[in-house]
This record gives sequence, structure tokens and C-alpha cells, in this order.
Amino acid sequence: MTRRPTLNQRTISLLAFLALAVVIPAAAACSPSTNPSDDPTTPAATDTGTAEPTESASPTPTTTPTTLFEFTTDGAGPYQLGKGLNELQSNPGLEQVTPDANCPGNMTARGTGIWRDVVLHFRPDGRLYLAENRSLALPTPSGAYLGTTLEDLKKIYSGLVTEELKRGSIEAFYVQTFGGRGILFVLNSNKQVDVMYAADGPWLRNTFSTSDKLC
Repeated sequence: MTRRPTLNQRTISLLAFLALAVVIPAAAACSPSTNPSDDPTTPAATDTGTAEPTESASPTPTTTPTTLFEFTTDGAGPYQLGKGLNELQSNPGLEQVTPDANCPGNMTARGTGIWRDVVLHFRPDGRLYLAENRSLALPTPSGAYLGTTLEDLKKIYSGLVTEELKRGSIEAFYVQTFGGRGILFVLNSNKQVDVMYAADGPWLRNTFSTSDKLC
């Protein structure tokens, strides 16, 4: 004869079933997550954030070297010995381009702007061979101007090849640089610079000594 469970046994069994149903989900909820980002053994990714654009450094402005306002053994500013007449007419320009009355076949011209008191002499092949400074404001790199005295010229150029020249009653002071070109300072009666010439050194010295025309 089979014994039926009593009411108390049924109640105990039901309570046990309910308890088991509660424990299983709770255990699942407490188990480690399968998401690597929740795993404490997985290093957390570093939040770099959105990369902000780096302000690029302003480019260094390129500047064209300023031409010094000087009269040198190579000429004056853009009017350099050896350049062609046509080239200089195009850039930076020339004024009063005319045949040279003292030297047949040659041409003379003047610079433009601040260089307009520089007289330029061109040979028949069109090459600039002689620059003449007649500007009171245009110095040599060493600081000699029109009006500078002979004694001061001697001091200014004491470290270079120099020579005092004379042709008739006209005196001049000649300076030659290490490169072979030179400047001739023609003096007035007060032994002050009246005009300057820049050209090939030995040619300038010898031509002045033998002729009144620098052709």
C-alpha cells in the first residue's frame, strides 16, 4: 500500500523547489562577466580622447636680401660689373642711355631710383666695365664718401694696396682689393674726393695714369 505524502511534506518540497529557482539565477548573476573590458585582469584601454589639431608653426617668412646702398669695387647695387646693357635695361632699368662721346662705340647710362647718380659705362659688346659714383650720399663699404679727404682715405684703406696717382694737375687715390678690382678716388683741388670709379684694378690704375679717358 503506497503512502501519500502528507501536507507538511508537500509544503517542504515546494519550498525547496522555490529556493533552488532563486539560487540558480543569483549564482549566474554573480559569475565573472565574459566581456574583456569588465575583466579586472585585462588592462583598461587608455582613453586618448579625440586628437586635437596641433597648431602648426607659422612658416618663417622668406625675405629677399636688401641690396646695400654702397659703391663697391663690383659696382653699385644691382649694377654690377660684367652685366649686359640689355639685361640692365630690363631689370632694374636704365636712364639716359646714350653713346659715349669720349669713347666711340661705347655707351653710357644712369641707374634708376636711388642709383640715378651712378653713371654706367658699357663697351661695344654691351658689357658694363666701369661704374662712376657722383652721389654725395653713396658711400663705399668702408665709409668713404664724395668729400672725404685724402688723409682720411689713407686711414680708411691702410690695410689694402693703395697708391697716390697724379696725371698733370689731377691727383687720385687708388685702392685695390684682394680680388683684383679697385676703386679710383679722383680728388679736387682741396684733396677731397670729387668722383669715384670702380673697375678692374690694374686697368683702372694704368688707364688713369696715361689718359684722361677711361675707355
